Amino acid sequence: MGENRRTYRISEAARELGISAEWLGKGEERGFFPRAKRDPESGHRYYTRRDIERLRVRRTGRTARA
Repeated sequence: MGENRRTYRISEAARELGISAEWLGKGEERGFFPRAKRDPESGHRYYTRRDIERLRVRRTGRTARA
């Protein structure tokens, strides 16, 4: 499975972004960030690497360097 197919829990995504999981969740609820995909049974949020990079751009207004 490639890196783009790996999923990250909210705590992992938040760590990658340098913010708290609570802040990321509240940002989604308030419409600041796009909503994450959710597991229909557990309700857990899951992010892909691409989602994280889009959130990073949305948060900082710049892209990550390769």
